[in-house]
Amino acid sequence: MLRSIAVAVLSLLAGSALAVDTTFLLINSTSSPISEMSISQSQLGMWSPNVLRPPVIKVGEARQVVIPASRLVCMVDIKLSFADGGAPAIWQYLDLCNLRKLQVFYDRYSGVTTAKYNE
Repeated sequence: MLRSIAVAVLSLLAGSALAVDTTFLLINSTSSPISEMSISQSQLGMWSPNVLRPPVIKVGEARQVVIPASRLVCMVDIKLSFADGGAPAIWQYLDLCNLRKLQVFYDRYSGVTTAKYNE
């Protein structure tokens, strides 16, 4: 019994040791500074707390974004909020496990979001 408990504990420790934060470059090609970013498993709408650190990401700027391993699922939706107080925008079905670079575009008038990634 003691051996079973020890094996279970070691398995849990090994699993958490394998969990690694993911990092990608976010490029702001919208028309407004980005102040916050939240993630949710695709189509769930259960948004994480803000994962960006100040200052805002100005238009045309890029920043490395770190998603903690504890929040990592591969297929996510990303919600960005803007410093000017405009409505947030959502990009759907992004694969965080393979994402290295994400350039976001947002047409505030039509509400259309587009992105280029890993180019």
